Amino acid sequence: MEKNKRTKCVNLTLPETSRLIFMSDIHGDITLFKEALQGINFSQEDYLFVIGDMIEKGDFLDNKAMLDYIIELSKQKNVYFMAGNCDEVFRFILPPVDQKKFLYYALDLKKSIINDLAADMNFELHKDMNIEDYIDNIQKKYPQYFEFINQLPDIIMINDTLVLVHGGIFDIHHIPTSALEVLKYDRFLELSHPQPKTMIVGHYPTRNYHSDIACVNPIFDKRKNIICLDGGNNVVKGGQINVVVLESLKTMQFSYLGFDHYPKYKVDEDITYEQPKTTYSMRFGKNEVEILSKDLDFYLVKPLGSADSMWVNEEFIYKDKDKYFCYEGSNTFINLRKGDQISIIKRAMPYSLIKHKGVIGLIETKHIHEDQL
Repeated sequence: MEKNKRTKCVNLTLPETSRLIFMSDIHGDITLFKEALQGINFSQEDYLFVIGDMIEKGDFLDNKAMLDYIIELSKQKNVYFMAGNCDEVFRFILPPVDQKKFLYYALDLKKSIINDLAADMNFELHKDMNIEDYIDNIQKKYPQYFEFINQLPDIIMINDTLVLVHGGIFDIHHIPTSALEVLKYDRFLELSHPQPKTMIVGHYPTRNYHSDIACVNPIFDKRKNIICLDGGNNVVKGGQINVVVLESLKTMQFSYLGFDHYPKYKVDEDITYEQPKTTYSMRFGKNEVEILSKDLDFYLVKPLGSADSMWVNEEFIYKDKDKYFCYEGSNTFINLRKGDQISIIKRAMPYSLIKHKGVIGLIETKHIHEDQL
């Protein structure tokens, strides 16, 4: 296994009448991944493609469990797993080791395969640890993980019609030789020109493409001929695993389903709010805000340089050097009809952060009745 991977491209010819299923960015969520497979009735008649980032950011030991599961699943001839930048953690820890980066993953992020394997070996992770000794141990004990990650393709082309890649390819006629260039491509949809073949990508949460409304559904950009899969599962609040289904290569009809792990609730009354003149959603990241007021568990904040204000749960606000920042926020209060099902992301007072059909926003918590939870 080389530290710097050269781009691996695979060409497939598949039956034009088969159903094709696409996912990406599972991020170690083995429970939800299995639920998604069951929810779409995945069978031997289908072809499954998971376009990278199968691991990292999962709960404790879930990254390892996910690896074990997909290695077994990959033995099926109708299942294809692809490389993502997060899966390449096995490559970046190879000598020579970037100690600062390694310790960031192990001690700051923590939700890494690095932690799962250390726990499995009873190996203590700390800032003065012998990193080379740890890596030598996991290479000897878990060669199957390194072998599996090493053989993952970076690009799959199907029937000269579809191009699958985790990050994106600016020009499919001039594919970069370095795999990392196609595995990590932030803001690809914004930066890309129209593609000659339908390109399906993950990596960048779809919510980050929306500044008006917080939505984690797949994006089908017909003008650019690009489909963005990443629902931000285990990354953004309200994230989900998006499953895009192609009915067949003959019809080229796409549909999708979203799966999340949040509690579900059925609304028992119509809920209507007056909508703001402009809707605004803060993209995931470090957004500086001005605190205007507080009401129970929520702050009314105004993003720096904006005239918009919004109610944000106190959990999503933090202070750094006398400035306030927020990584989650939307001024959208969601209108609902009796019988609508919602996901409850954060239940608090006087508002709750919820999701309905992939759109994230607020409702008053009084509409969520304790005896129906």
